[in-house]
Amino acid sequence: MNRSAARPACLLALLALAACSPKAEKPPEPESIQIDSLAGVDLNAPLTVTGTEPFWSLTLTGDEATLERPGEEARVFPRQEFEINKDKEGPARAELLTNELSLTLIAQKCSDGMSDRVYPLTAEINMSDEVLKGCAVTTAALEKDRP
Repeated sequence: MNRSAARPACLLALLALAACSPKAEKPPEPESIQIDSLAGVDLNAPLTVTGTEPFWSLTLTGDEATLERPGEEARVFPRQEFEINKDKEGPARAELLTNELSLTLIAQKCSDGMSDRVYPLTAEINMSDEVLKGCAVTTAALEKDRP
């Protein structure tokens, strides 16, 4: 066989062997790590978010978030999971978004301005054109510290 005819035959043999070899599998994607706490606060636990001037509270339980204000009927929203936002500079933050409101918790100590209590998280609620600022803690820790 002459050399010029042998080259295409060798190439065909190599291609046939390559087609028979198992395909390289992609490595599995790393599992996303779900972060369930912020500043040591369990974000899956019942939470109480509270603010003054004007007074308000947002209680997060199982699958509901209930906003209460003096003189107004309580408003109930579906509770979503928190998303941790590490892209912003400064303290870590977790965001809970619904169609009606967004709640941002910031890993920064907070005082309610009315007592000597220090909360582990600073909170901000945005609803339509209104912003409410306050503090947040697990409901259990709040109940334990009440006088």
